[in-house]
Amino acid sequence: MDSPVYWSSVSDFLAMGGHAGFIWPAFAIGFAVLGGLALLSRHALGTAERELAEARKEAGRDA
Repeated sequence: MDSPVYWSSVSDFLAMGGHAGFIWPAFAIGFAVLGGLALLSRHALGTAERELAEARKEAGRDA
């Protein structure tokens, strides 16, 4: 059994059945939020690692 083809071309796919004005910005906002969270998490990890290294140094246990 053949699977149905919903879009006959790439432009039909990108148009998303006339809803592209809502769908693509939603994807962009979602990816921007996830990217921002990844950057903030990476920054927080670096800060925590530096603070841990300083605490170990002060306690006399070099990392």
